[in-house]
Amino acid sequence: MKLKIYLFLAVFLTAAFTANAQIAGTYTGTLSVEVLLGGDDVVPFPNTNVIIANEGTDTYKLSVLDFSFLGLELGNLDVTELTASEEGGIITLSKSAKFSIGPIVEINEISLYTFIYLNSVSIENGVLKLDLNVKANGVPEPDGDELDAANVSFEGENTNTQINALNTSKIAVYPTIANNIVTLIGVEVADYAIYAQNGTLVKAGKTNDGTINVANLGTGIYILNINENSIKIIKK
Repeated sequence: MKLKIYLFLAVFLTAAFTANAQIAGTYTGTLSVEVLLGGDDVVPFPNTNVIIANEGTDTYKLSVLDFSFLGLELGNLDVTELTASEEGGIITLSKSAKFSIGPIVEINEISLYTFIYLNSVSIENGVLKLDLNVKANGVPEPDGDELDAANVSFEGENTNTQINALNTSKIAVYPTIANNIVTLIGVEVADYAIYAQNGTLVKAGKTNDGTINVANLGTGIYILNINENSIKIIKK
């Protein structure tokens, strides 16, 4: 009986580890944004990164990095508390809540609150397909009068499976836009790894004083992995 229990646990843990490895990572591909306010143009954004990170034991966080809308840099579109299921080799991520809170858009001194409605997220053979709708309103909670702002779709391949939870710990960096040195807040001694947007490891080492020298990195966006967490940094 004990042998059967051990075998069951081994199979279960192996399956769970395999599923996590197939889901979490950085997906690089083309983001298509159909602008619905003032037209219906579809704008492609090639080489866009979407990160799926382990948020908890059985949940994930999806982040569309550096989202732009109507010429405005809005930052990340984050969808949290996603759960995964698999059928026929296709992994599906879903969210029980109807929407996620998006970034605030400032237009002509007017604040528009955005809400992210997830239509579908699937992963097959390392390829992520994403479809969501962004709605906007003048109040911080949906009240039925939201305007359809944009339809967003994405398709890209997993280029890095080493990304862990994105900005979910007490660890932070300052400044997030750096020239030479970034200072870690919340940890002093730790091993770290820095990845480019395409998932390539560009720097690794150990900090003993809570600082990391990034002067030798090229200009761009990087992901810092430290203590099982991932933090976006920008090198000027």
